[in-house]
Amino acid sequence: MNRTIFALFALVLLAGCHRDGRPEGVLDAPQMVEFLSDAYLLEGFYAVESQYRYDAMRPEVLSAYDYILDKHHVTREQVEQSFSYYAEHPELYGPIQDSVLARIEQVTSLDTVEAPKPASSDFRLAPFGE
Repeated sequence: MNRTIFALFALVLLAGCHRDGRPEGVLDAPQMVEFLSDAYLLEGFYAVESQYRYDAMRPEVLSAYDYILDKHHVTREQVEQSFSYYAEHPELYGPIQDSVLARIEQVTSLDTVEAPKPASSDFRLAPFGE
């Protein structure tokens, strides 16, 4: 009888987990990197736009988060489950954070292109209207 109960418990436990040990509904590492990259960029954008007064832009931020959730085909519940899971597994979350930061650095470096320099040293702007 005890073996039967143990076997049923093990079966239920295994059915709720992925091969890598993640519970059903938890985003895998690549999905988490993609989602977090977009979320951090969103947070950064709105932090600058609102001068760090998030409450002033709350409706816009929530709407943008809905867009990111749709883009990645995930639900708020999945994201919350994923944060809870990775909070309990910091050895898995560390590399995810490293990948997110590397991705953000890559994306933001593409946006910081140096302005072209004038060809001659006597370059000057013409007054407006000329």
